[in-house]
Amino acid sequence: MATGSWQHHLGRALLAAAAVLAVAWLSGEPVTVIAIALAALLLWYALNAWRLNAWLNSGAREPPRSLGLWSDLFNHITELKNRNRLQAEQLQELSREFEGMTDAFPDAVIVIDDDDRLTGINDAARLLLGLRIPDDLGRPVTNLLRGSDFANWLAVQDRVESRLEIPCPGDSTVHLCISAMKYRQGQRLLILRDTTEIHNLERVRRDFVANVSHELRTPLTVLLGYLESMQESCEEELQPVVLRMQDQARQMQALLGDLLELARLQGGEQEDAQAAVDIPAMLMLLKEQAEELSQGHHALRFEIQPGLHLRGTAADLESAFRNLISNAIHYTPDGGRVTVRWQDRADGPALSVADTGIGIPKRDIGRLTERFYRVGADRSRNSGGTGLGLAIVKHVLNAHQARLTIESELGAGSRFICRFPVERRVMAPEPEAATP
Repeated sequence: MATGSWQHHLGRALLAAAAVLAVAWLSGEPVTVIAIALAALLLWYALNAWRLNAWLNSGAREPPRSLGLWSDLFNHITELKNRNRLQAEQLQELSREFEGMTDAFPDAVIVIDDDDRLTGINDAARLLLGLRIPDDLGRPVTNLLRGSDFANWLAVQDRVESRLEIPCPGDSTVHLCISAMKYRQGQRLLILRDTTEIHNLERVRRDFVANVSHELRTPLTVLLGYLESMQESCEEELQPVVLRMQDQARQMQALLGDLLELARLQGGEQEDAQAAVDIPAMLMLLKEQAEELSQGHHALRFEIQPGLHLRGTAADLESAFRNLISNAIHYTPDGGRVTVRWQDRADGPALSVADTGIGIPKRDIGRLTERFYRVGADRSRNSGGTGLGLAIVKHVLNAHQARLTIESELGAGSRFICRFPVERRVMAPEPEAATP
């Protein structure tokens, strides 16, 4: 039904008002005529308002019949209702398509809004997490996946992309890997993958490595003892052979030690990492060890900020720092320089170990912290390394919420920077001045 413009309705209203005024003037009772006209107008508006209310409450599709402005109003509302119904049907169709698509996923999928409230799940999420529809819709996802680790991880996913591994809320023997991604405006997808089998295989691998390493340490110790005895009593022409055997046995012993250390770190057996560690004193001890390792062939420089301590595990931090410093010495030719800096920065304490050694190709930097990864053929073997030092460094830093940055250029040296969070900074009180 065609609707009139506001000019059309205004013109009709002015004509009606003129007619009423003319009748009032001709009748000789203008007040009475105008009062009757206003009363009729109010009655007409009240009747149409009642019909409008009854129509909206009834849910009927056909609008009431009326005249003039009210007829146009009914028609406009009908168009809006039809448009909303069409949009609702489209949304329902999209929702059915999304549910059908996500139900086909083997992984659990959760949809949350900007307030981290649950707006949708698939069948895998219902089975894995025991969620119910529609009871759990609208609830904060942090009430369904409890734990400070998950809440802290979710709070930063709009700025960074990372994954989180947590035990399943309903079954602690099930391990989940969670990732987040943007879905639509104001919505995000949380994808939960069951990694229990991978976790169990990793545990079996760690246990196997630890057990084999333990079993091999004793015979290696016995072997080294016999080799030392042979070196003292064997003939001179056999001395190079015995020395070569000793070197190989010591390298194997160092490898087993690193394997056991790495297995301990990966198994989560670290001590409480909240004790205040005197890093300046630790670095001074490592400086003495570095000088003994270098044997005067390198220029060693230690720049240590006094009083800057760190909250952490002393033994693990010492192991990580020792690995970085010894690596710098091993891969720096004689006459080179190794610089160790421990200083406070705006983003937290940082240890940097820089050298003027052979450098690392850029294509290899991203894989340096992998177990047994070697940049070049026999590079670690020739330098006496085990290929596990940087893997140990990585796990120690992860346990302290720190990150490792590697900068290197072939032929110009490398720099390894350990950046610790501000929360782990501990400033030791300055010693009181002695009174005269």
